[in-house]
Amino acid sequence: MSIDGFFTRALCAELRNQLNKGRIHKIYQPFEQELQLVIRANRTNHRLSASIHPNYFSIYLTDERPANPEHAPMFCMLLRKYLESAFIIDIQQHENDRIIDMRLTGRDEIGVEQEYLLSFELMGRHSNIILVNPTENTIIDCIKHVPSTMNSYRSLTPGSTFKRPPKNTEQHNLYTLTDQELYQFSLKYHDTLASGKAYQVIQGMGKQLSKTIAYWMSDTGEELSAITALERLKSALDYPAPTLYQTDHSVKFYAFDLPHIEGIKIAYSSLSELLFNFYHQKVHLDRIKQLSGNIIQKIEQVIDKNKKKLSNLEKDRAIAKEADTYRIMGELLNAFAYQIPNGQDEITLNNYYQENQEIIIKLNPRLSAVENAQVYFKKYQKYRDALKYIQREEKLAKNEINYLEGILIQLEQADLEDVESIKQELIEEGYVSQKKISSKKRAKTKSKPRRFKSSDGCLIYVGRNNQQNDELSLKKAAKNHWWLHAKEIPGAHVIIESDKPSEQTMLEAAQLAAYYSKFSSSANVPVDTVQAKQLKKPNGAKPGFVIYEGQKTLYVTPDKNLITQLAIDNKKSSTS
Repeated sequence: MSIDGFFTRALCAELRNQLNKGRIHKIYQPFEQELQLVIRANRTNHRLSASIHPNYFSIYLTDERPANPEHAPMFCMLLRKYLESAFIIDIQQHENDRIIDMRLTGRDEIGVEQEYLLSFELMGRHSNIILVNPTENTIIDCIKHVPSTMNSYRSLTPGSTFKRPPKNTEQHNLYTLTDQELYQFSLKYHDTLASGKAYQVIQGMGKQLSKTIAYWMSDTGEELSAITALERLKSALDYPAPTLYQTDHSVKFYAFDLPHIEGIKIAYSSLSELLFNFYHQKVHLDRIKQLSGNIIQKIEQVIDKNKKKLSNLEKDRAIAKEADTYRIMGELLNAFAYQIPNGQDEITLNNYYQENQEIIIKLNPRLSAVENAQVYFKKYQKYRDALKYIQREEKLAKNEINYLEGILIQLEQADLEDVESIKQELIEEGYVSQKKISSKKRAKTKSKPRRFKSSDGCLIYVGRNNQQNDELSLKKAAKNHWWLHAKEIPGAHVIIESDKPSEQTMLEAAQLAAYYSKFSSSANVPVDTVQAKQLKKPNGAKPGFVIYEGQKTLYVTPDKNLITQLAIDNKKSSTS
């Protein structure tokens, strides 16, 4: 993980520079594992976002304003009680660990001024945010409770004695060593540092940084001495140069340039900006997953069920295709009944439907030829009707698969405010029960279609969900406006606000239709284009489903960079 003790040290200095002596104005807990503090400092409002997600744990400044639950969680309410209007005295790193301590002064429940400690522990699955009474050294509360039954070393529950995480006694804090002690340390552990295993003996050092130390000391690097490499490390953190590294297999980041990492390097102006850009998409998808709950799993189960159904129907179709053969056998038995003696197991007749080729017909010896013919006619009627049923059921199954795959695409590409609309649609369609998903309602936000502007200035709208698709295409679009949709593929409805768009605008709108479809990562995606007046919605059709005729098909390859360039709206979530 890129966040180690040294990265935390640089991040802590950045936050202290921005937030120190500020006042906490608002406190939100938009998600179970996230906290957001609005802090007024240096005549500016800052938003500090902190997450204890086991994979995306972080703390950074952001402009993002996610919608909050209608009812704030208990930990959020408690923080509001103690910390709203509190002033930040200092922000410090605990030793050289992944812990940032925010010391504050506020008022307790009876109005007496009191000091508090808000400790952010960035430690993977052990991450936590803890509010402490430093005078009594007791925990007031924490975002994640860990009782003594789960952790025998320390209990993280209200009222427990506050205790720091255990230390590795074999590791040394470089910032507590004198110059002489640091020099002796470099001599003692020279081989460990040169082999890329500095993390074993230096507190707060990750494997990435250990490799950098080894590179500086190596023949292929700069052949620095151990003491010079350590001094360079300490000075580099005084002047951070946040860098993101993109390779074919991974994306990494650090507080300054790591020379041993190859690939594309992207520089950022601050560590907060770096963290936001690295985590935003990952955290966003996780939030969508949290909000949608088990909806995605339910949808995938229904899709799998329909795919199995189609497979079984295909087997039934192979059998039912014999229906016409049974009709022919019945007619031949009727035609030659006078020649067929009773009590036979089979008979060979000339099939006059196929140039008198011989056909063997199985018989029930207990029935007459005419009675055997009636048996074959009944089989014919059964399988003829079965074919009609199979065709109907296949159409229903395919339509449902397309509809639900479209929902999955919408959830994958959704902003936070879109999820509630999609969930409500699924409730109305009977896929999800109201009771199961209404326990944690979020503040209602009215989402609007995505807006884009083509190269020649024409407005283009893209529906975010099926409700918007219907409204865009059937209500808001003028009859002569142009409508686009990926051909026979689940995706969004796209409207060009023009009756005579240029060829360039049509191609750019087609790119949008392809990008917001199931084939967003494919090449040469077919996109149908018609004027809105050609659209019709069949009675009883599911949301977002329309039929049309007279279309022209364009073939485009979606370009994410172009989509970003054409976008008008800021993609941040709405304010709660």
